[in-house]
Amino acid sequence: MSAADAPNPAALPRLAALGAHLLQPWRELPRVPPFSWMEPAPAVCLLHADGSQSLWSGEQRRSPSPREGEAARFVAVEIPGSEALECTVPLPPLSEVERQQALALAVRAASPFDPAELVWGWRSTPEGATALLASRRAVESRLAAAADRLRGRGPAEAWVFGPAGRPVVLQGFGEAARQQRASFGRRLGGLLLLCALLLLAGALLTPTLQLRLRALQAQQAHGEAERRLAPLLAQREALVKAQVQQAALREQMNDRVEPLAVLDLMSQAIPEDSFAQRLQLQGDKLTLTGQTPNTAALMNRLSAQPLLRDVRSPAAATRGMTAGRENFTIEMRLQPEALRPARAAAEATEAVTTAPAPASAPATAASGVPPR
Repeated sequence: MSAADAPNPAALPRLAALGAHLLQPWRELPRVPPFSWMEPAPAVCLLHADGSQSLWSGEQRRSPSPREGEAARFVAVEIPGSEALECTVPLPPLSEVERQQALALAVRAASPFDPAELVWGWRSTPEGATALLASRRAVESRLAAAADRLRGRGPAEAWVFGPAGRPVVLQGFGEAARQQRASFGRRLGGLLLLCALLLLAGALLTPTLQLRLRALQAQQAHGEAERRLAPLLAQREALVKAQVQQAALREQMNDRVEPLAVLDLMSQAIPEDSFAQRLQLQGDKLTLTGQTPNTAALMNRLSAQPLLRDVRSPAAATRGMTAGRENFTIEMRLQPEALRPARAAAEATEAVTTAPAPASAPATAASGVPPR
């Protein structure tokens, strides 16, 4: 590894300081309302210098009964204010650690005691902080004098009342146990708060999760139903296709012209003295070309047929070379009944039977051969 790739030793302290600055707001969070309200305040039995005692819970003071005083887990001994020196230290807004360091520096500078004999405590004020200084030897003598009143209840704290009448804890005696207890209670309160938040979040999310679960179950059930019904759906689709094809085939069959039925209709409708030379069928349009003695009479006969309509001649009839005959071209349209293969022949026969006809021999099929 080259020298350029080696870590810079000077950057490590800066990173540590950056981490400390980032963690400092979280450390100060328990001292900010409403989190400070959840910090437990263990009861402390304070033994006053005049022989009385009081019970303190945070900043609240009350006179306890003898049983309550003995039941208090933590005990403190009052150090008279005449044995302490007051030092006011103006400070800017600082974090807890920085405030402690600044106060320690200011107290050492203002203390008349030897550093080994110095004990002190402090309390925040709007201007900064007020520190109370005392001699370790004097404090220890006061604690020893109160040994009979302590009755073996563990290490006692040393409290001094400042000018405002609020107690100040001198550091370095029995306050560590109470602070540990308060820290444990603070952690326990935070854990309980976290559990309450989780329960609240669970209560809020449960309906949404239930709806999501129901939707997933419904989607799964729908997929399972589709899988089971897939063969039936395929059969239904095939049946629908068959029905569509059948309908289309039926429509084609209905529209299909039966040439034999049309031929039979024309052979029944054309009289014996006329014959057809050409028969052309396009859809329901029929074009008839041939010879007849009287074109007008033939058109009247065809118009009288119930299965024919719109009988007309697109061109005038011409006299043919055969004596007494006319060349004709007649166009007409077939009625829908004439297009049906199954019933066309029967209906055509029935129509011709009921239509008026000349008194002559039975008609023959239309062909290119004139009647004999």
